[in-house]
Amino acid sequence: MNLWVIVLAALIGLMSVHIWNQSMYTPMYTSTATLIVNVRNAASYSYTNLASSSEMAKIYTEVFKQQTMKEYAAAHMKTDRFVGSVSSSVLDNTNIFTVSVTTSSPALSYTELCAILEIYPQISEAVFSDSVIDIMRAPNFPTAPSNTISDGNRTLIVLGCSAAVLALIVYRSVPRATVKDEKAFKEKVDSKLFGTVLYERSKRSLRDVLAGKKAPLLINNAYISYQFTENYHKIANRIEYINRTEHGKVFLVTSLAENEGKSTTIANIALALAERGHRVALLDMDFKKPAVHKIFSLPNTGEHDFASLLAGKVGMEQYAPRPYLKTGIDLMVNFSSHSDYVHWIHNYTAHSMLDKIRNEMDYDYVLIDTPPLSVAADVTTFMRFVDKSIVVLRTDYVYAADINDAILSLKEKTDTFVGCVLNAVHREFALFSQFGLDETGYYGKAGGAYRRYDRYAPRAHEDDTPNE
Repeated sequence: MNLWVIVLAALIGLMSVHIWNQSMYTPMYTSTATLIVNVRNAASYSYTNLASSSEMAKIYTEVFKQQTMKEYAAAHMKTDRFVGSVSSSVLDNTNIFTVSVTTSSPALSYTELCAILEIYPQISEAVFSDSVIDIMRAPNFPTAPSNTISDGNRTLIVLGCSAAVLALIVYRSVPRATVKDEKAFKEKVDSKLFGTVLYERSKRSLRDVLAGKKAPLLINNAYISYQFTENYHKIANRIEYINRTEHGKVFLVTSLAENEGKSTTIANIALALAERGHRVALLDMDFKKPAVHKIFSLPNTGEHDFASLLAGKVGMEQYAPRPYLKTGIDLMVNFSSHSDYVHWIHNYTAHSMLDKIRNEMDYDYVLIDTPPLSVAADVTTFMRFVDKSIVVLRTDYVYAADINDAILSLKEKTDTFVGCVLNAVHREFALFSQFGLDETGYYGKAGGAYRRYDRYAPRAHEDDTPNE
């Protein structure tokens, strides 16, 4: 879900208010008095004719704001000028009105308003001789600024920022011609759906939270949901079926673009097969941005990586795969990128090495992680050397038209393609999730090799695999 973006927008709104208060805000103080105007008869003060009094009150609100009133008040206070701003308003359908003076000093506001109230009879007698103004409420001495942002307005600003970001998310996501669920996949994508993986929120232990550690989403993690685990066991079941019926043993897993979840997908497929009693070899042949060692938390002990074997620096006798716990999985990993991978593919070095692993080593399954297709076009060449290949698609990420173009190209170049795994599928429509979110922590770091993949990467993210 993209809830963190909305929360961030709310925090930005709150910080903006704070910055304004600290750097640009000048406190202003307002002193206010309430007055009432009435009509008097020729003989004595009799309060009649409310309509006439209301009209007079409206006129007096304008009189009190005139420059002449300020000049009289300044002369009364024996000062050079009247500093404050005067405002006045009448209460609807009444003969009651208020007069206020606002300055940067509470004492000055009070003093200037008192001066106005002391000299106003001189002017009021000249304006209306048949009216009288009484003070209903004397001027107050302001104790707090009158121009602060209230808690209610501050809340409105925060909610406004969140609403603006939410509207942008909806605007950017809903019209996008992407694949958001299984139904959309069947309608828009010309491929078999090999498997579906539900979106899994990253769950960590208290120790990991305190240490700031982000654990990968592996099905052997105690915090992973049952449904997430079962999704991968269903995929493993289909792979076993292919093995029984077509003797497929070597499976390649790739994606169209970065951040689609291929590395986590292949890691969990390996774990699911191992839990069924199979011996599995997992080869990290993503020589541009290897991630398998990070997913399985393997330390770099300085030993030869898998690329050293392909480069001929060590032989099969000297190279030792890394067993993962006691699961029956052997990992052949790289800890850094290698630029010679194209040479290894085209001169059949990788093919020859794969045949040795397939035929001479006692593995039930060989799984291969490769770079995304939009980064390394040579992946399609290597697909010819494997038994079956699977493409991982992340929901609401790559445009459906681009998916179909890529799949059509795969079908033309190789007959090993068996279908797609739809990754990070939300159980139901979730508004915050429609804009997408990378959950990994491994791929696509700023400045990395996988920053953007032309049309196959509609937006860049922090990490590669949404379920890592």
